[in-house]
Amino acid sequence: MNSSYTYSIVIPHYNSPNTLKRMLSSIPERDDIQIIVVDDGSAEEAKKKLSFLSHKNLYIEYLPENCGGGYARNAGFSKVEGKWFIGCDADDFFADGAFDVLDRYKDENIDYLCYCIKVLDEETLTRRKTVRSDISVRSYLKGQNKESLNLFKYRNYEPWNKMISVQFMRNNDIRWENCRINIDVMFSLQIGLYGKNFIAIPDELYNLVFTKNSITRKKKSIEREFDFYLQVQKRNTIYKALKLSYPFYRPDWMYLPFLLKKRGLKDTIAFYKHKHAHQDEVFEARRAYLSLLKNGKNHA
Repeated sequence: MNSSYTYSIVIPHYNSPNTLKRMLSSIPERDDIQIIVVDDGSAEEAKKKLSFLSHKNLYIEYLPENCGGGYARNAGFSKVEGKWFIGCDADDFFADGAFDVLDRYKDENIDYLCYCIKVLDEETLTRRKTVRSDISVRSYLKGQNKESLNLFKYRNYEPWNKMISVQFMRNNDIRWENCRINIDVMFSLQIGLYGKNFIAIPDELYNLVFTKNSITRKKKSIEREFDFYLQVQKRNTIYKALKLSYPFYRPDWMYLPFLLKKRGLKDTIAFYKHKHAHQDEVFEARRAYLSLLKNGKNHA
């Protein structure tokens, strides 16, 4: 594959030009780094601020309306010209010297590389407790066995701790689900299912900024809670097929104590009434990811 760049970095953006500026400042000004920002229907004031951003090989695509993170990532990937893909969030930023470390592996014949991250508090930028995807990488680094390998491949849900071969992605038609929640899950499951050659390193190359107003941390409406439930059903299809038990596959009965603890009795009753009225969506979700197991690929 003849690539114009070594790295192509795709960054969805929505109404956060100040943190995007911080992200861009953490990326070296190099001829071999391509940066693609996809503005996902931000307000006009935010778009105006984007016009003042400057960086070598920076391209900004403006979507006409808010389409969701999955759509934005796919739109950005369609413009990629590099050998390696890195997906970022506009709220975060790279560690000092991150690309010096990545340069050591840029000529490796692998499908992807995983690195560790730091999780930082939004206000103080001090270290917080880490997240599931990073735990999966660190677990694999600590001891490589069947359990840690499964965690590494199938509960490592994010793009921002990976450097991924663009050719590998294109050969396997790896894309993001066009949705607004858990947007990276289907993408990351494909990486785990199809990737055969990979490296994990202990270097902390990325700073994930913990945002209190994240959609996953707000109290959700019953309808929104049901949307997250549907995403769990999609993942369960894969985990059941791979014969992966808890904490991967989660039987449906486990949702009852989870909701009672999280939402209380009234909301739990409302949720199950909503679920009963939309049972067809549940069945559809349980079939949604089956196509990821096609073509007789060796996933185990």
